[in-house]
Amino acid sequence: RHFSSSSSSSSSSEHNESTELLPSSYMIDVASNPFSPSTDPIDSLQEHPSPLSQQELEHATTILKQIHDPSHVDALQNKCDSSRQRRIDEGKDPLGWLGYIDGSDTYLTTESHDVGVRATGAWIRAVNTALGFKKITGSNEAEQSTNPIGIALTRPPGHHATYSLSNGFCIYNFAMAAAAHALSINPTMKISILDWDVHFGQGLMDILDKCSTRNSNEEGLTEAEKNDWTSHVRYTSLHQVPCFPYEGQRRQRQGQYQNVMTIPIQPESTWHCGYRELFTTYALPFVHAPDEWEPDLIIVCAGYDALDSDELAGVNLVAKDYG
Repeated sequence: RHFSSSSSSSSSSEHNESTELLPSSYMIDVASNPFSPSTDPIDSLQEHPSPLSQQELEHATTILKQIHDPSHVDALQNKCDSSRQRRIDEGKDPLGWLGYIDGSDTYLTTESHDVGVRATGAWIRAVNTALGFKKITGSNEAEQSTNPIGIALTRPPGHHATYSLSNGFCIYNFAMAAAAHALSINPTMKISILDWDVHFGQGLMDILDKCSTRNSNEEGLTEAEKNDWTSHVRYTSLHQVPCFPYEGQRRQRQGQYQNVMTIPIQPESTWHCGYRELFTTYALPFVHAPDEWEPDLIIVCAGYDALDSDELAGVNLVAKDYG
C-alpha cells in the first residue's frame, strides 16, 4: 500500500538563517523524494534541485481542468496573467494583489494561478514517488518503490476548492488532482483520501459529485473520460462541528457510490477523549476495509489545525497525537 500526503503550514515573516541560503525558485518548485540520502534537508535541496518541467506543468493544468470546471481554471489564469502583464507594462513589480474572490477569505495575486499549478505538480510528484512511476504523464511504467511515501509541502491549501468555486483560502483542489492523476495512469486502482484537517473538505465531496454527473451526462468526452473515475475514490473527513464550511455536520456515508464518510468532531475533543475512538472506529475502517475496499494509494490531507494552539478552531490535539 502506498501513501501520499500533504502538510500545509502558514507563512511567516521570520526566516531562519538556513532558509535564506536557498534560491527562491527552489522554494516554489522543489518536489523531491523526502528520503534523500542527504541527512541535511537544506543540503538535499541545494545538491538535487528539481524544478518542475514544462511537461509537468502542462499535465498539472490538464488534470486541474479534469477535476474543476475548465472555464473556472481558464478564468483564474486569464485574470492573473493579464493583471501581471498590465503591471509590467506600467513599470510595476509583476507581483501584485488582485483582491478577494469569495468575498472575505480567499484572495488572488498575479501569481496565484501559477503557484496553484506548481503545487498541483508537487502533489503529482508525491504520487509518482509513492507509486514508483518513472514517467510524469501517460505511462503506467513503474518500478518497485523502496520508500512508498511521498510528501508535498504546499500553500495555498486545497481541500475547500469545489468544482467551480475557490474558497476557504483554497484556489485549486490538490488532493483530488493527485487522485485523478494516479487514475489517469492506472484506471483500475482504488484510492482512499483521509482528511484530518480540522475543517471539512467540502470541495472534495463536491468534485466527486460534480465529476460523476459530468462523466455521465456530458457529450463529447473520450472513452477514458466516460469511465467514471470517481467510483475508484473514497473520501473521509474528521472535522470540527460547528465550524467552517458548516457542512458535514452528521456522521454518515453518502455519495453516488457511498464513497464519502463525514465524521464530525466536537470542540474541546482530545486524542484520548473523543478523537481516537472516532478515528479508529470509523475513519480507518472506511479508508481500508478488507475484502471490500483495499486501496492501492492513500492520500492524506494533512492539515494540523486540530492542534490546541490553532486560533480558528477548538479541537485540542497535541503534536505527539500525530505520531
